[in-house]
Amino acid sequence: MNTNERLRVLYVDDDRDSFEMLKVMLDMSRIEVAPARSMGEALRQASTERFDLYILDSGLPDGDGVSLCRTLRTADPTVPVLFYSGNAHPEEIKRGMAAGADAYITKPYSERLAATILQLVTNYRERRAMFTDFSTLEAAA
Repeated sequence: MNTNERLRVLYVDDDRDSFEMLKVMLDMSRIEVAPARSMGEALRQASTERFDLYILDSGLPDGDGVSLCRTLRTADPTVPVLFYSGNAHPEEIKRGMAAGADAYITKPYSERLAATILQLVTNYRERRAMFTDFSTLEAAA
């Protein structure tokens, strides 16, 4: 990944303080954070803007993060999804991962959040490049 490139993530959480804290913290890692405070707002933004990763809270005012994760996965399986939630119950973590999340970090543990985001985006881009590199197919033919 180009180290000068600024990643863009959509953070879906109805807690304004959580968003502000995350925005400041990720800005230091050159990660731009766009807010969405509901499932509906997140889906509107995801359909009109490009994001490198989605960060979801498990509880939203108009639904839950698990449902949103499934919808985002169906619409675009190429963008990684990370849960960042205060819900640390093992069953909730399993539900999030089963819905298609790539990782689940519980609040307030944020020290590894930026590194996890960078790793997930890098992994997705490398996999996408493997599937779009037709030169390996031509060499095999």
